Amino acid sequence: MMKKNIIAALTLSLLLGACGDSDSSSPEEAVAPVAPAPTEPTETPATGTGVFENVWGPDVKFELDTTVYAYLDRNLERSDMVDQFQRRVPANGIAIDPVKLRAAKAASYAAKDGRYIESEMFNDNQITFADVFMYLSDTRDDFHVDYQWDDELKAYRWEVSYDRNGDGDFDDEGDDNANPDWYATYMIDFGEFRRELYYSVEGEALYIRLENMLVQPNSGLNFRKYSKMMTKRRLKVQQTQAEIKAASAPSYYSDDTDVIVVPVVDIQPIATLGVAGGPLSRFNNVEARSHNLRPDIFKKDQAITMADVLLSMREQGLIDVGFSYWGKLEAGVDVQHFLVNEINGSRGSGVHGYVISTGVSWSMHDFSSKFIVSQQLGSDEASPLGTDITKASYCDHTGTSNPADPNDTSTNYPDGKIDAVGNAATFEECDPETTDISDWYADGESHIFSDVWLMNYPGDYMWVGNFNMYDFYPTGESQRWVGDEKWPIYDINDAIEPLTEEHFGWGVADCGNCHSLDGIHVDGDISTALGVNPTPVDVLDVGVQSYPVDDPTELQVAPYQCAECHGSNGAPKGHGETGRCFWCHAEDYQPTGHGTINDYVNRMVDGGNSSDLTFRTYEVVDVDSMDADGIADLEVQLENDFATDVNLGIYPPTEGISWEGYWGTYPDDMKVRTNNDWTTDPVYPDPYACVTCHVND
Repeated sequence: MMKKNIIAALTLSLLLGACGDSDSSSPEEAVAPVAPAPTEPTETPATGTGVFENVWGPDVKFELDTTVYAYLDRNLERSDMVDQFQRRVPANGIAIDPVKLRAAKAASYAAKDGRYIESEMFNDNQITFADVFMYLSDTRDDFHVDYQWDDELKAYRWEVSYDRNGDGDFDDEGDDNANPDWYATYMIDFGEFRRELYYSVEGEALYIRLENMLVQPNSGLNFRKYSKMMTKRRLKVQQTQAEIKAASAPSYYSDDTDVIVVPVVDIQPIATLGVAGGPLSRFNNVEARSHNLRPDIFKKDQAITMADVLLSMREQGLIDVGFSYWGKLEAGVDVQHFLVNEINGSRGSGVHGYVISTGVSWSMHDFSSKFIVSQQLGSDEASPLGTDITKASYCDHTGTSNPADPNDTSTNYPDGKIDAVGNAATFEECDPETTDISDWYADGESHIFSDVWLMNYPGDYMWVGNFNMYDFYPTGESQRWVGDEKWPIYDINDAIEPLTEEHFGWGVADCGNCHSLDGIHVDGDISTALGVNPTPVDVLDVGVQSYPVDDPTELQVAPYQCAECHGSNGAPKGHGETGRCFWCHAEDYQPTGHGTINDYVNRMVDGGNSSDLTFRTYEVVDVDSMDADGIADLEVQLENDFATDVNLGIYPPTEGISWEGYWGTYPDDMKVRTNNDWTTDPVYPDPYACVTCHVND
């Protein structure tokens, strides 16, 4: 085993926009690729528009520049997660400066001391979970990490020594000495988005190799000890992936092309915007190569990601796919990735978009955040959430009757206890001596972006589907996307008098800077249908409509209406988005010359948490699962609010496990941009005004 003495380290990466479970729809007949076409080698490309067809966005040069917070052995509270995402210092977080980590890694490479793993795939300036792991070992006296390469798994095995009481040795009761059962979970960044009901400090678990996970800005890494059965399960997953890779051979591509072959890929385009689902097509034995979409992150030709699988499918004539770049969102979340936003001509829009998942099929449903309060709500159709009251996880599929339906006396519901017999179809081994069910009380890996979800060692299944999240967060009044007919979208290609570059206001979006309605249209062609009242509109008030007025002098210029007759005035083409443009055009991509479009206004509702909002935020819920009185009080509170059936006592009290849920209320000084889910600016009603001028041909 490669020893790194008293020093060694590791790190992480997250993924926001991309989660989901496979759909149960029956797939259409499997589709085979068309005849091979020759591929021409290219130089290392840049990222973004102009390099790859249907990839909309700038040339990106990603490098982590924010503090990484690591946690050891589940030593973190919900307050740590909330503090971290609201840009405060978490009490239990171990702060890691990425500049210092990169310097330590570079010094290790130069010295050839073997302390840090020299990645075959990532550029040297990128930081992985493995890098953070080793940096903790490098900088702490109480924490040491050793690793060795396992050629059968095509992965590294890890051993951790942890001096819990800090007395200088690793042999006391409770210490770990060369323990092989440590691994990681991670928390994604929500920033100012306070309506997330479905998240725990446990975060998202990993079967993915730590050396293959990129660390994202403001994410949290929790390195912890697991049960022996969790380790066995993870290693079996990685062995299966290595075997699939070993069996991969090129047939479409040339013999000297490094490829993977994914046994099953399911693709489910959006059929009707705003309605989840759509026809599912299955593709067998999909061959994929590297397309170097992210040369800023990966070495040339060395990484095969989920995005590469989709680009290969397009290259083979199987599907069409489009990607759109997300920068720093309005909520402050720094994404910097290309997300799938179009399949076979069907684009996503806002929170009805494309979600992804991949892995070894028999292990993809091992995890469940059982102690998230929201998972206990929605046991019937009357519930606002409409979700199942319990979710199964590894070795916990049966045990209790339906807690929401007294007439259902079967015992086909998980109860938080180890099943007597494991599910043979998913290779479960339910051994009370080696299995701790709480190891699976987290979400499975999901918030990873397709352009960095590495598949060099693929699972046997990949899914790209779509999910409509409008019912989860914003109210119905704020659901808007191009094509919903709530607001006009003018075809500027048919403009009557398009402007030219000679116009003094060429390229200036805010026509009202120089013109007024009565000054432009002196012939009297002004009506309440032209121009808008510029009062910011609360979606809970009148939806996306501006306030109607009878006196035209109260109206202000609405540039998107000017475009109907005068064209785009030099506005560049759009880039594949049909809704919620300000998710990306916020902090780092602010449109200039757009008047009120950049304005911040008071938060959506006076008081922050209107009782009329089904999904209003609560104070942070954190109740010890062993506190029977606390659980009973919480059940009463939730039942009085909106949940008809709540049973937080369904799972046995578990030491160290708390019922969790909700982010806490909005701060009194919180402001939001006028174009978002909670308010809209009638002068620039995103997304309608955006795509009127920035045509998405």
